[in-house]
Amino acid sequence: MIERTVELGYPRAEPIAAHLIFGLRTGTISFLDAAAAELFGVRESTVGGRLATGLIPELVDPTPRSFTAAVRTAVGVVALDLDVSRLSGDADEAILVAIRTERSLEGPVRAEPAREERLESLWSLVVRRGVAGSDQVRTILREALVGLGLEHAVVGRVDGADIVVAFASREEDVGGRVPLTRSPARAALDGAGTFAVLDARREPGFVAGAGVPRCSLTAAFRVGDERYAATFASRAPRNAPFGDADWRYVEDVAEALARAIERMASDARFERLAYSDSLTSLPNRFALMAKLDEALAESDRVGGRTAVFFLDVDGFKSFNDTVGHRGGDSVLAEIAARLRSTLRREEYVGRLGGDEFAVIVPQFADAAELAKIAQRIAEELTFPFAYDAYRFSLSASIGVAVYPDDARDRETLLAMADDAMYSAKAGGGSHVRFLGREDPLVALLPRDAPSARPAEQYALFYQPILDVSGDSVTAVEALVRQVDPVRGPLAPDCGWSIARDLAGQRDLDRFVLREAARQSRIWQRAGISLWIDVNLAAYDPAAIDELVADETLGDDVRRLRIEIAAARLGRPDELEAFVAHGAASGLAFCLDGFDGSLASLPALGALPIEAIKLDRELVESALANPAMLAVVQGTALVARSLGWRVVAKGVETHEQQRTLVGLGCDAIQGYVVAKPMTAADLGAWLADRHRIERQA
Repeated sequence: MIERTVELGYPRAEPIAAHLIFGLRTGTISFLDAAAAELFGVRESTVGGRLATGLIPELVDPTPRSFTAAVRTAVGVVALDLDVSRLSGDADEAILVAIRTERSLEGPVRAEPAREERLESLWSLVVRRGVAGSDQVRTILREALVGLGLEHAVVGRVDGADIVVAFASREEDVGGRVPLTRSPARAALDGAGTFAVLDARREPGFVAGAGVPRCSLTAAFRVGDERYAATFASRAPRNAPFGDADWRYVEDVAEALARAIERMASDARFERLAYSDSLTSLPNRFALMAKLDEALAESDRVGGRTAVFFLDVDGFKSFNDTVGHRGGDSVLAEIAARLRSTLRREEYVGRLGGDEFAVIVPQFADAAELAKIAQRIAEELTFPFAYDAYRFSLSASIGVAVYPDDARDRETLLAMADDAMYSAKAGGGSHVRFLGREDPLVALLPRDAPSARPAEQYALFYQPILDVSGDSVTAVEALVRQVDPVRGPLAPDCGWSIARDLAGQRDLDRFVLREAARQSRIWQRAGISLWIDVNLAAYDPAAIDELVADETLGDDVRRLRIEIAAARLGRPDELEAFVAHGAASGLAFCLDGFDGSLASLPALGALPIEAIKLDRELVESALANPAMLAVVQGTALVARSLGWRVVAKGVETHEQQRTLVGLGCDAIQGYVVAKPMTAADLGAWLADRHRIERQA
């Protein structure tokens, strides 16, 4: 009956005929007869939703055909004759699989298929385009397990000192992380050129611990610059040790896995090119349309509503003509980053082209929620942009249409949002137009509104703080600068007109806190982890409440460290209440401008501060006056005993740095490290510093 098997001489055998049906589109089993349930050791009542490939991996290719395959069943690996055909007439076209085999009444009747057949099946999976991505890798793993007679397999990617499970025959294993020193793959990786195979039975150190497989084969391989290890294992011991044929087979498996993973990476690159905007890295029009289709289908399913925002930057063409296309591209990229950071995870933003963007808001609560989203977008654009010597704010015209209130199909919905956006622009810009409302045209926050930012135009500059123990930059201080429309940013002592009344100080504090938290979020997403020290003018608890309540900033506000001016220590009750409120919200604090006055230390004991920043004048006098050296050294000793760090500010030479470090200072801030700079310049400075360190 099965020509490619070897009879082992048992005279008494009975044929088995079994059947299963699964959906062509879903791949899930809809019917399993009693013979098939017994063959695979499952209950007929539990097959609902189960994938057919979980029982027979070769069914990843549902093409009608007849073939023989080695499949793991309830009694072990058995050769099955399979006839695959299609059943028509159902919405989800069904696939019928007829299974034939034999069951011995006295013992096993047939051997496993030959090694050559297993390799032929393996490579057919690699070249078959109908099976791709992680499904192809998992299918290769299952086929390899059949060929080796083992139970489970994982593919781990080396990540620093760990190995992370990227693929596995059991989905629950994916994502696991194990130190390389404790991984059975370590020996194979250490000895890998292109491939290396480890027989765990010959490595006693790997089989002694509890939970470690009794036997395994591990192959190490590379895909580009990434190192991988594929391990095939079983908790049950083998009857015979692995032989040369097993080793060669695993090498072929590793090569097949490398090809499949490389193809996955290539497909991912092509997908990014096809669905991502090259300038801003936002989803492009094609990706937006796909996401919108999903959102509209979900609205139909649950009876909800989906909103589409069309956003056009006001006056961008004139600005682009002024600064040139390179400057325009830089600002568009910054706009994209701000939109991404201010919108929540479920709010999907993409670029339509030029200076037009779109936002999809699925399953929103009410019109008030949409108005808040439009206002958040407007506020982000009012914060100053910078390019070369130019400093400016922007505004936007926004049109909003809602499905199914304003349109019943995708194309009409998009046309309605586009019309609404042009209507908002015709209203003078900086407006949002909602279709279907009695008062559809709503003015957005004007660019000079005091609640968006202070009446004057300000920007934050950042000065690095060097941790001397690791010679690394772990924090920056955010320094507010006034920006003159003509001359650009002004020096701290040139033309400074900081808000003089309490209302202006509170507005300035809100600007500083929000801008610093927003920049922290951008850096965190870029892989730059820095504390940001900020100065406040009013010490208003309400400013902290507004900051923490802003869902768009998330946990990034907890990377801020509020500086307490030493001059404020004279009002302990007010200060303690503010600091306690901020600490309860997760913010950190440090003392700024400490002049060496020991009389102020008792007031510090009641405050949850982390660091003391020495005043510039104290640093300068200590270097010129030997008596003041003792003050700095004593301050460092007291601070260390209380668990505080000491930061020396205003350090300008390497000689000063060496002296202050010798006196016990933990960190240095000043021109010897770097001058204050914009966020963009700081990112480039950190990259250059890291590059120089790597070359050293």
